[in-house]
Amino acid sequence: MTMNATQSPQDLLLTAGNMLEWHDSRDRQKPGLLELTGVSQHGRATMSGLNDHDYQSLAYLPSNDTHNLQQMRTVTKSGIPTEILEHFKHIKCHCTMGLFPEIGRAWLTIDSEIYIWTYDQARDVAYYDGLSHLIVSVGLVKPKSGVFVSDVKYLLILTTPIEVIVLGVTFGDDSTECKASHQFKQEQQNAMMLMNRPIFVIGTDNISISVIKGTDDGRIFLGGRDGCLYEVHYQAESSWFGKRCRKINLSQGIVSCMVPSFLKVFSEVDPIERIAIDNSRKLLYLLTERGSIEAWEMGIDYIQTRRLGKVTQNDIVSQCVSLIKTVDPSIFKCVKAICPLSVDDANGLHLVAVTQSGVRLYFSTTSLNLPQQTSAYMQGDNCGVPQLGLTPPPMGDIETPRGLYLLHVRLPPGYTPNATTNKPKQVHAAHYSEGTTLMVTTQQQEQDLLWSISSAPFMNFNYLSESTALAGLDGIVWGLAEVNDYVRSGYKSLLYNARTPRKLALLTNQGTHIIELLKAADILHQLMLACNGPHHEEVKMFFQPQNAREACATALLLATSEKFRGGDIAMWATQAFMLYGGEPCFQHQKFHHNVTNRNLPNQTLGANSTVVGRDSAMPPIYMSTPMPNSAGPASPTGYPPVTSLYSQPISPIAQGSAPPNVTAAAAMANENSSIIFSAKHDGLYLFVSRMLRPIWHLRCVDTNFHSNLKLNDCTQLLVELRSLRNFLELHSVHDLSSSTTTRLPYDSHFSNLAMSNSHLPLNEQRNITELAQTEEKRSLSALNIFVKHACEVISLWSILNKHQFFLLCQQLSPEHRKLLECCSFRDLLLSRSEVCAFLIISLINFYLKDNASVTEVSKNLRELCPNLYRHEDEVTYKATELLMNAKNCTSLVDKEKMLRTTLQMCKDAAPTLPLHSICQQFISVDFYEGVIELAATCASKSDPEEVGIHYYNNSEPAEDREGYACFATRMNYYKEVQLMLDHVYETLCNRKTDQEKLKSDITDHVGNIIPSNQDIPNISMQALRVKDPLMHVTLYEWLLSHDMLSELLDVIEPSLGDFLRRSVNRNPENVVLIDLLWKYYEKNAHHAQAAQILDNLAMTRSDNISLELRIEYLVRAVMCMRNENVGSSITNGIFQKELEDKLEIARVQKTVLIDMTALAHNPQNANPQEASQAVKQLNFALYDITQLYQHFAEPFNLWECQLSILNCSHHNDPLLIESVWGNIINSVVDCPGSANERSVKLFSKIELLVREFGESGACFPFAFLIRELEIKACQLRLPEGTVPEKLVAMNLDVELLLEYYSRMISMNERIWANEGNEWHLIQSAVRVVSLLVDNAQAIWFRSKRRIIGKAQDIVGACLNICYQKPDSNRLQHSLKELQCRLQRLLG
Repeated sequence: MTMNATQSPQDLLLTAGNMLEWHDSRDRQKPGLLELTGVSQHGRATMSGLNDHDYQSLAYLPSNDTHNLQQMRTVTKSGIPTEILEHFKHIKCHCTMGLFPEIGRAWLTIDSEIYIWTYDQARDVAYYDGLSHLIVSVGLVKPKSGVFVSDVKYLLILTTPIEVIVLGVTFGDDSTECKASHQFKQEQQNAMMLMNRPIFVIGTDNISISVIKGTDDGRIFLGGRDGCLYEVHYQAESSWFGKRCRKINLSQGIVSCMVPSFLKVFSEVDPIERIAIDNSRKLLYLLTERGSIEAWEMGIDYIQTRRLGKVTQNDIVSQCVSLIKTVDPSIFKCVKAICPLSVDDANGLHLVAVTQSGVRLYFSTTSLNLPQQTSAYMQGDNCGVPQLGLTPPPMGDIETPRGLYLLHVRLPPGYTPNATTNKPKQVHAAHYSEGTTLMVTTQQQEQDLLWSISSAPFMNFNYLSESTALAGLDGIVWGLAEVNDYVRSGYKSLLYNARTPRKLALLTNQGTHIIELLKAADILHQLMLACNGPHHEEVKMFFQPQNAREACATALLLATSEKFRGGDIAMWATQAFMLYGGEPCFQHQKFHHNVTNRNLPNQTLGANSTVVGRDSAMPPIYMSTPMPNSAGPASPTGYPPVTSLYSQPISPIAQGSAPPNVTAAAAMANENSSIIFSAKHDGLYLFVSRMLRPIWHLRCVDTNFHSNLKLNDCTQLLVELRSLRNFLELHSVHDLSSSTTTRLPYDSHFSNLAMSNSHLPLNEQRNITELAQTEEKRSLSALNIFVKHACEVISLWSILNKHQFFLLCQQLSPEHRKLLECCSFRDLLLSRSEVCAFLIISLINFYLKDNASVTEVSKNLRELCPNLYRHEDEVTYKATELLMNAKNCTSLVDKEKMLRTTLQMCKDAAPTLPLHSICQQFISVDFYEGVIELAATCASKSDPEEVGIHYYNNSEPAEDREGYACFATRMNYYKEVQLMLDHVYETLCNRKTDQEKLKSDITDHVGNIIPSNQDIPNISMQALRVKDPLMHVTLYEWLLSHDMLSELLDVIEPSLGDFLRRSVNRNPENVVLIDLLWKYYEKNAHHAQAAQILDNLAMTRSDNISLELRIEYLVRAVMCMRNENVGSSITNGIFQKELEDKLEIARVQKTVLIDMTALAHNPQNANPQEASQAVKQLNFALYDITQLYQHFAEPFNLWECQLSILNCSHHNDPLLIESVWGNIINSVVDCPGSANERSVKLFSKIELLVREFGESGACFPFAFLIRELEIKACQLRLPEGTVPEKLVAMNLDVELLLEYYSRMISMNERIWANEGNEWHLIQSAVRVVSLLVDNAQAIWFRSKRRIIGKAQDIVGACLNICYQKPDSNRLQHSLKELQCRLQRLLG
């Protein structure tokens, strides 16, 4: 798997992080001292120092011995202050000297007085002369915390033969407590002062104290001449025993402090000569005058202190002889120095002891857990040496200390077959530091010689190899100590340690001699100076014995050093890095290279490797240090094979784990094997992993939310990060990984060799090489991005540290605080960018809450963290500040100016602003116009080509994904306008509600409260000024969703019509939208379109539209078509006629609906459910005439509706029409009630029907109606003349009435006699004529004679009938009287 070229920045950070962790893990797994000595591989004690390869020379320049490399150099020399030398004249009996490296000072005792001065410049002399007895020993200890006042920085312990005096040490100008990382520097610069009166004075019980030593946590240990170890226990308050300070004999138990000395049993005494403390493991070691060594576990206090074991001189000699039988046993005698090995120095070996002959003895407090080991325990103590041939368990500091065991013996230089140096003699002092052992020997009576034996130049060998250097001293060494580096003692920077030599101070009787122990970077520095650049064989050889990956990291130390920036050394180191950093390849290629030439670059020296030097052609014949086995199964349990740890690195991107122990055959079988990056690549990653190792897994904050990375630590780390960033910017990825870089002939040979030994074709080989180079460039690009990101993150952390960090954390939400508490710097650098974001927000809010300007801190963040705090972030917070000021501003002019300035600033930074946050702030100051303009600007800048608008105008095609994306982006910006409108609407509604608590509710047409404020209309006007139709759509949608339909229709923009049309097309059943559309058309004088929409609305089949509303739609449609603006085209005329017909039918349907509704509510109806369902159907849609008649009027016997339908359809079927009329009359007459009531109902119904159908012609059968009414009147026994009276009152034509009565009389039907009154028709006719005569003036003059003539004919016909019937005299009289009246009307 390879890295994708389109990886996001976050993915690149994770890729770089994985690679860094892989290199860091690999670096941590490199062979330690336990592996280099062969103990872990062989499971037994080992020895070394007899082979030529155990000690090698650094003489890389055989042509010019004057340029031999140095591994130590003198820094300064300073004598003893003259004022102290003057006191030598007054010495009576005793004088001692020593060093206080903790405070950078030396000391000298003369009898009962002590003098202290700074040893680097021989100044600031302090003295104490308050004792009356001889000073035997001196010690300086840092006090326990909380016991003394803060001014007391150290305790000076002086012992005399009878008492122990504890003095307080303070420093001038130290009123405030300084930071830990600066304390040493301040103590060097400030004047030292001793308190006049002792803090404690303790009796010695007549035991002379020979040595004093303190721990980092303030415990004080004393070594007595009686061979016992004592501890001075002190506390802030008095104990139960009543003492704040007491001396405890740890060797004999706590009871000894209460037993008088004369009661103790005396035995053979072995005085303690030296005490050495390992603070990292809480271990203490003792060296006695007779060469015995004791190991103690200190615990947390004197109660838990216990002795682990003791090894005597005889034990040591016997164990060494069992390992080395070819040398004189006397060299193993007389141990003169003990040096603890810290956890950083060795993991498994805890102590190195140096004999008088320079033999180094390596001890451990943990055994190999061997059953046979018990026989090696000496004299009941837990001491011994592991026997041969046994497999050890894993060695590590997690195992509890149990004794003191000798694991390795290292002979000094001079015992190898081809030794060129003398053997050290008369060693009386030694010191161990980071792989370098310093030994002081007395070669002449008044002059010592300093030996430096260092493995630093060969740190990547698989066995212990060292170089030797000698330096003469001016006098006899009295004290040897490492100079404290206040930077190193604070933030543990691995790069600073690798770049900065360790300094040691040697105190002689002539003064102080300070030397530096040079490291690999210093050696490369010397080498390039000697060669005047990197283009030399010796410089190239530097990249061979040292793993090329490590050499590249060393070159980076010089190339990125501030000390050499811009100088030749940095340039030469960069060139060496480029020249000898190699090229990437694939694993199968690499194995071909290895098979052909084992001395090529990037190869690690193994058991069969050639050692580079003057005799580089000579292979090692015999190795006194056991070489690590390359085969995995032969390796002891718990120890990975060393060769696999230092095989060429394989890409962790493909593997995801530590480099496996891959065989050549396996790699050859896999053509697609993993990439092996170049040494340049791996050196860079190794460099960064070491840089960040101290903080990688460090939690960002402690439980109190104080930063675990202090300001000074940030500053130092930033210097390193920025130097590397500048290096990477100056030298691009193409420069770092390019096949076109100029190479030496050596490298050309390497490339040709790779080609010639590959079993692939030449073109495929080149393709693979190019692919490997591409992958390396991608990996380096990821690293480059990571380094820049790390610079910004640590810069941010530095800025946060300059403020009150815990107060910033208190402003965070509980979720953010929990996230921060669990976050490590690894998380912060790789995946927790949101943590940086909310910390920045907290910092800015910290300023805003105090009404302070954010300009300065914002500028600082922009300069140092441009990607974490982008330009838009700066604008956002500046805008926040201006808006807060505007909110509090009382001047309207100034406020408007601030708002406009803020808006313009935000528009310039659009569209990458946090739009929602800024818009909310605009809303808070009622700057609604700003929200609209800013949203429109963001939309415009995000879609400059107006792709989203084109997508909308083209009806939003589904296949246009790009258009949809731009459209969605624009609409997302415009959501802020909707949110603003929501806020305004809600505010106005709340205000209205409060007012209406005292008044009646005022609602709009759908019941919603209408805000009376003009804010929403003003916002609408401002939004419509924007030319983007999508802004208009946003406004329309909001108005529509809040039922503000009248406000919506007030808009005259063409975009509204388009919006409504699209909405109707999407929701064809939404009546509200359709209703809005026709209103829009009507309001904008598009009457034909409005009519069409109204017609569609009326014809829409929906439960939401009532029949009454459908009729209203049709009426409006007809009115629209009758408007003069429509035009008189044939199409419009036809459409108008169709609308009128639909309207007429709809009105008939309304009649049907009314009758159907009455029928549904009629309790006498047998099927009310059917009628109710019919009512729903009549409201659901419009029907044609046939459907109304067949489905509703006829099935439900709605006679009047049938009559209306027949009339509307102009149906000419007399029999059907007469049948309908007869049914109507019968339905009324058949109703329950009296005759009078039924007659009233009947004639009321007839009157209504006459009004509706009187002029309709075929649907008004007048003759049939008269006859039917007369029959019903006869049946009901109504008063004579009732029907004529009612008909005349209905304003019917009198002439037709006379005509139809004349015809009925002439027919002389028997029906009247059958109904019980044979004179009924004649009586009605008489009444008709009487009504005519009584109202003769109403007759039109021209038709008067004709009408009177017809009346006379009726009267004559009636007389003829009466003459034929008996008992008709009264009726005849009435008829004759009418004749006379009619005759008078004619006269």
